[in-house]
Amino acid sequence: MQRDRQAVVWTRQTGKPVKMGRLYLTESDCRFTYELDYLSLQQPGLGLLYAPEIVQESTIIRPRIEFFDFLPPIQSLVPPKGEHNFQRKLVLTYLAKKGIQPSSGLEADWEILKISGHGAIGHLDVFENDEKALQWYATPPAAELFQISEDLGFSLKEMLSWLDQDASELINIIGPTPSVGGAIPKILLSIPETGWDNRIGLPSRGLAPQMTDVVVKFEQNTAYPGINELEALALDVHKEAGFEVPRYWLSDMRGIPVLAVERFDRDVANTPVFMETLYSVLATGDADITHHYSYSYDAIGTAIDKSPMDIISQRKEGKQHLMKRLVLSLLTGNGDLHLENLSVLLNQGEAAFTPVYDPTPMRAYAIHDMLSVMPFGDYGQLLNDSDEPVNLIQAVQRLARHLNISAGQLHEIIQSSLQVTEDYVDRVSALKTLPEKNKNNLITIVNKVREKIKQIN
Repeated sequence: MQRDRQAVVWTRQTGKPVKMGRLYLTESDCRFTYELDYLSLQQPGLGLLYAPEIVQESTIIRPRIEFFDFLPPIQSLVPPKGEHNFQRKLVLTYLAKKGIQPSSGLEADWEILKISGHGAIGHLDVFENDEKALQWYATPPAAELFQISEDLGFSLKEMLSWLDQDASELINIIGPTPSVGGAIPKILLSIPETGWDNRIGLPSRGLAPQMTDVVVKFEQNTAYPGINELEALALDVHKEAGFEVPRYWLSDMRGIPVLAVERFDRDVANTPVFMETLYSVLATGDADITHHYSYSYDAIGTAIDKSPMDIISQRKEGKQHLMKRLVLSLLTGNGDLHLENLSVLLNQGEAAFTPVYDPTPMRAYAIHDMLSVMPFGDYGQLLNDSDEPVNLIQAVQRLARHLNISAGQLHEIIQSSLQVTEDYVDRVSALKTLPEKNKNNLITIVNKVREKIKQIN
């Protein structure tokens, strides 16, 4: 029998480090208990559906299953299993240098969580114990920027010092091939507040004047050539459509194309803001959710409407946002709008969708050519003994009705989305780094979808 594992959860939401509670992992379940002092602060907690005012002094207990060894908000801090995941490889390499080579998947996840569970996206910081937490908070990295040069200016030691104080391996973060396979390598960095100027630094851990935190994505020329420029175009289109979109910068680091996207899980003082993916929120309340795509847009609407706790505070606006996102995804060729690409920010008690992120038109790449990774409006299904499956037009209309969006409101959404994408194929054609084959794939796909969307009354 294996001993129970223990860790602690802290947060800087209040502007200073505060212990939120204690985490336990047993052979059969994952447990979390809030600190009494934290309950008195009346701050957001582990997740939307694990609100301190609801849980109070009770211990949250969730049986471990194949897809969730941890509570969903904690599971989100562990890079997914897979030998090609850049973040996972980075931490496992570091652990190996320390002589730690976990044997099982769970053992590896636990060791990774203790190292990379703090300073990540969102408001939660997980540590092995309180001493590690206090040490980490007490020694923030210097708020300084390095000119990108041949040696990059800082090493893996410094990057992993962001994660753990006794990192020791001295190698460059970025080599000629940052990773292989399908995962998009990402790291967290800081740049000047005024924007990218070829200087980068470690992520901030508190007030850092004249600096802003970013997520930096490295393009893999073999797997996804041109993907950064393609994502930048999609961000532009969403901004033109009226969505809130983070700032971004296209550049390169030692010849590798990069896309730096400003983080919105930090406020102007670089204090973490409560953020949770819909995957985490919905999996908390629905044990049948096993993957970030094992749901439907219709079911998201039902959850927004019927959840006893607000997933989205302005429910009507939330459902309209969801409808607009899906229509624009269809028209731009992004079939990858799944539950991890939809998140919620909590600000002064109001829960709302985050700014748009990861809207990349993945259908440009044949391996990702699907209309939608999640079902909607019974698209493709045979209903009521019909000989014809539900087509795209009917599916969009059915989803709109399910979301209580009137025919007039749907018409407005459709027309505005068509208008903002009117010159989209020309903009795709003008991309400099996307290969012609991928351009042609995407243009053919979106033209066909566009003709169908135009027919929706």
